[in-house]
Amino acid sequence: MSYKSIIVFAVVLIAVVGIGCGKAKNAEMQATTQLGTEPARTLPEGAIAFDYANHLYFDVMLRDSVAARMIFDTGNTNLLIDNKLFKEHFAPSETLQRTIIQGAGNSLEAAYRDTSDWTYRIGQHRQTEQGAIVMDLQKILGNEAEGMFGMEFMRGRKVEFNYADEYMRILPPEAQPEEGYICVKCKWLDGRQARMVMPISLKINDKVSFDGNFLVDMGSSGSISLNSSLVAKLKLNRVLTDVRKKIYDTGGVGGSRTDYLFVAEGISVAGCELKDVVADFSGNTQGMMAEDRFDGLIGNALLEHFDVIFDFAKCEIWLRPNKNFGTSIKYNSGMTLTPKEDCWVVNGLVEGGNAHRAGLQRGDAIISINGLSREKVNSRQLKRLDRSAEDWRVVVKRNDTTTEITFKKEKY
Repeated sequence: MSYKSIIVFAVVLIAVVGIGCGKAKNAEMQATTQLGTEPARTLPEGAIAFDYANHLYFDVMLRDSVAARMIFDTGNTNLLIDNKLFKEHFAPSETLQRTIIQGAGNSLEAAYRDTSDWTYRIGQHRQTEQGAIVMDLQKILGNEAEGMFGMEFMRGRKVEFNYADEYMRILPPEAQPEEGYICVKCKWLDGRQARMVMPISLKINDKVSFDGNFLVDMGSSGSISLNSSLVAKLKLNRVLTDVRKKIYDTGGVGGSRTDYLFVAEGISVAGCELKDVVADFSGNTQGMMAEDRFDGLIGNALLEHFDVIFDFAKCEIWLRPNKNFGTSIKYNSGMTLTPKEDCWVVNGLVEGGNAHRAGLQRGDAIISINGLSREKVNSRQLKRLDRSAEDWRVVVKRNDTTTEITFKKEKY
């Protein structure tokens, strides 16, 4: 599993720097107006809505009584429940056992496994699984995620994910993809037949091009991430010159993570080519990003360019370019922010980037962005704010000191 944050789309904000309290209040009102009210979505018959904010957020009902906000992750096989939700609704449990799990971080993570049966419902679809992982998930994803569900829910099914209109549909087994879809034959990562590996052609620059096999990971917010084992084989440290180092205090299950960002000249999949794609490679020595069974991860920032159908019975993925296809990623804050109740915590930070040079540090609590406080901005809106070209004026709390910092966005 992996959890990164590359955020898309643009929205215009009005930022006013170095002004009095009265004007600051007016700027907040203007910025809030710019966020606007999101229109209601019209879904096709049988569709289940999700919110796409780097991850896919679903409303899930656990054991017919507990509502939870959960993320879908193809890199995850088991039901995963945040320990806060578990303690509030399901503890104590005699079936809880200690365990160790591995993910995108650079080490192993202590967790618990509840060995009892777990039934949950998404839309009208019910699923029962033997056991669930219980861990501090909000440490990684923030307070808008209370759990994750993964490939066990999809096993044997044909499932459509519409990133542009934000819905999922469970399709009949006999349903055929509509016109424009192209089939990509995939492979199972291992004998459990739980995780898919997809072939991708990647042109890094004029010197390096290769065909690789990448784990499809809808728990990853990035586009394409190269494992450190592949980096060593291709000697990318010698080939790439314009690389930006990004360090995460919590880079997924397993703790800290170091990524190196670069712009790949092109990625080809299903006969379609995306140009100038922001990608990254891992500096981890342990965990999933150091694996050699596959070359890296394919995440949501790549998949969002397509309508996607997973045929989990046949190990196939069908792709069709959608209305977002080819939309380039031009700006971001250079930070990955973890949402808390009253702030965002700076979890990942580009070293030497504009935010870093302006004075921001990992672990800082951001109280507001361009006059907008945490309670006024959900994760979908934050995604748009982050991809806007607008400078950010942030109010930062560090220890007992509060300060205001203004910086320009990173441009790719």
